[in-house]
Amino acid sequence: MKSNRPINLSLDQVIAVNSKSPIAMASILHRISGIVLFLLVPVMLCILQTSLSSPEGFESVFKNGFLRFVAWIFVAATAYHFVMGVKHLFADMGMNEEFKSGKTAAIVSFIIAFVLIAASFVWVMF
Repeated sequence: MKSNRPINLSLDQVIAVNSKSPIAMASILHRISGIVLFLLVPVMLCILQTSLSSPEGFESVFKNGFLRFVAWIFVAATAYHFVMGVKHLFADMGMNEEFKSGKTAAIVSFIIAFVLIAASFVWVMF
């Protein structure tokens, strides 16, 4: 029996197929946010150490717009990863397993994540 499933798709083909589904985009972006968090943990620890070293270190960190932007990226990735992680936990419990309810859950999760990311931008940058 011959399978009609494509094998060894190029990256362009994978992106073209998955960009049409909010469920797939939520999952892919959840993985990317996890990678971003993993990579930024040492940077955030260095920023924390500098800010706690002295009053001058604290001021140098929080007056630096680039470091605040890096902190915002970390907070935004944390917020997104948390919201999508909760969505995945509900899916693991058997909720939203059908395509329609899964699509709705992904869209609602995107909206909640967007609100949290926008609020964190205001909180960290201003």
